[in-house]
Amino acid sequence: MWEFFVREFSGRGAATLLAFVLGGLASWALGRWRRMRQRQSILRGDARDTIVIEHHIIEVADAPDPEHPGRTRWVPSAMRIRALGQSELIRVIPNAHLATEFRNRAWKTTAQQTLISMEGSAGSFLLETLTGFVGDRVGNQNFEHELYVMATCCEPRELAHYQPIIILLIAASDLLLFTSWPDCKGIQVEHGNDGARVLTLIELARRYQDEQARMAQLRKEGKRTLYVETMYVLDLALDRRTGPIPTRPVPWGRFEEVLKGMGLE
Repeated sequence: MWEFFVREFSGRGAATLLAFVLGGLASWALGRWRRMRQRQSILRGDARDTIVIEHHIIEVADAPDPEHPGRTRWVPSAMRIRALGQSELIRVIPNAHLATEFRNRAWKTTAQQTLISMEGSAGSFLLETLTGFVGDRVGNQNFEHELYVMATCCEPRELAHYQPIIILLIAASDLLLFTSWPDCKGIQVEHGNDGARVLTLIELARRYQDEQARMAQLRKEGKRTLYVETMYVLDLALDRRTGPIPTRPVPWGRFEEVLKGMGLE
């Protein structure tokens, strides 16, 4: 019996056993290193390996129109955010190179510029891929159709404790309510941290108007609009019903430095 073990584990047999042991140790060390990195990401609030779809439901109220005395206009009175689904980044964007590019772009956002860049051919490819993801999760529901603006953002640590990549969905008509900071300052939210999203929507509204005007001008001149779009306008049927969750004013003092950086205060 002893001679059998000596014969089997000598020479090539010993090398095979050593390779097996070393491979197991390497797999264990790699797994432990990955878990340590994941734990560090949790402690930092970094969730950029996750994509979340969020639907923004805006409630409006009458307010005096300063440009037309005696008249009123609609202003946003409350904002409610509803998650429509989430998935791992690599599952939403199977192309590993493009997924890494998207994550790198998400890391470049700042407290004053939370929208993720969608410029260039890579940005166009990302928009197409994200549109498919939204369509898969939202589907054709039995609700009234509206035009929704789809854009992406990632609010950094200065604004949020948890930093996933967000796919913003907001009705185009509601987004236009966010063109004036004085109109948005009195908006109420369900959670105090949602004030960061109000600032994101203000920036998105500005870019949306500029981009739509630029595309209209290019079409008028007979020029191509390839890679001009950094956000998509989608025809969707989303549920705008909400439960009676109380809202509260935004604690803008928490965002004082950001407001100054954006030139709002």
